[in-house]
Amino acid sequence: VAAGGIMDGAGIAAALQLGACAVQMGTAFILCPESAASQAYRAELQSDSAQHTAITAAISGRPARGMFNRLHQLGRDYAGALPAYPMVYDAGKALHQAASAQGSSDYAAHWAGQGAPLARAMPAAELVRTLAQELEQANSA
Repeated sequence: VAAGGIMDGAGIAAALQLGACAVQMGTAFILCPESAASQAYRAELQSDSAQHTAITAAISGRPARGMFNRLHQLGRDYAGALPAYPMVYDAGKALHQAASAQGSSDYAAHWAGQGAPLARAMPAAELVRTLAQELEQANSA
């Protein structure tokens, strides 16, 4: 199963042509109204922030890619070894809740892959239909 950076039918076709039997798409579905993503998360994904993703272990204690924010910066600035999961996750969650209470999403875990700028806001069923059409077009080209 191929994952990472797959945001459209052409990406699906490429992964399948390279030998994948399926693809996993996460970021592509964040802007769907069915997603549980917060308004702040959606706004970040539709802004220039989507161009700036980075891998950090500062959020969960394990490496993961998201839109770069102050929580990512804390992880970069921290010189010591991070505590084991779930301690880092719990601390990050508490920091996010405290910041959110102040109206800030600077410490949120806005997970997003490198294809984040290509996310499309549409209902999930419509996105799946669109992806299927794009895949068909890519396979017939």
